[in-house]
Amino acid sequence: MAARKDPFAIAWLVGNELRQARTRVGETQAEAAVRIGSSTSRMNYMESGRSVQRADDVRKLMEFYGRPEDGERLAGMLQPPTRRVWWAPWEPVLPEHTRLFYGLEGFASGEFVYVPSIVPGLLQTADYAAALIPVNQVSPLHRDRIVEFRRIRQERLRDEEPLNLAAVIDEHALYREAGGPDVLRAQLDHLLLLSRLENLSVQVMPNSVAVHDGLAGKLTLLDFADAQSIGQIEYADGAVYVGDYHQVAGYEYRREQLRAGALDVDASREVIAARRAAMD
Repeated sequence: MAARKDPFAIAWLVGNELRQARTRVGETQAEAAVRIGSSTSRMNYMESGRSVQRADDVRKLMEFYGRPEDGERLAGMLQPPTRRVWWAPWEPVLPEHTRLFYGLEGFASGEFVYVPSIVPGLLQTADYAAALIPVNQVSPLHRDRIVEFRRIRQERLRDEEPLNLAAVIDEHALYREAGGPDVLRAQLDHLLLLSRLENLSVQVMPNSVAVHDGLAGKLTLLDFADAQSIGQIEYADGAVYVGDYHQVAGYEYRREQLRAGALDVDASREVIAARRAAMD
């Protein structure tokens, strides 16, 4: 797991909590900067995570905000800057807006994902993933590199300290023959195999549930052992990261509603197995 830690993604998490702690007590960036003998522009960099914070500054700021225990926790998360993060070999084929997410995911202890209509990326086979990449938008060389990156990313599910993944899949995704029937058969077999992992929970949202909390679109939540959870909203060519405590609480509520509305793990496995058997 240590190899997946991205110091700049961690700096983003620390900055998010610094900003929220400051706003909760009504202090300005200028006032906070005075406390650590710095400038407002540097405070802005610290809170946005554009630079790795100094542990002493984090401790002083959180003490100023009345939360010294959180200062120790956040300072303990920090890592020295590095010129090469774990996803660097695939940087040319990764959209810029996804790089923070992959850095955060590498540090996360848990993840929840709901993606309408298709199997989520962490659960995809190579052929299924390749079939979803638009032929007229990506060169064959880049397509191979994207699929390779997805395979490396999926290794977190089997690490010594694996990512705990909970996924809700629409039932009609089990019928979408991306890449053709053979590709879907292999994908369903792969889901059944992964569903046996202790750190993985796969639930199916049945078509009979006409209205549920996933109708608004994709939902992703990352949980961390030492930091506040983060939500992500991804659209066609960008992403928004949700770090506000109250907004994240709303995302957590949507997660619980989705999991409650979906079939349980055992019933979901039976639905997947039945669909796979029907394809024979």
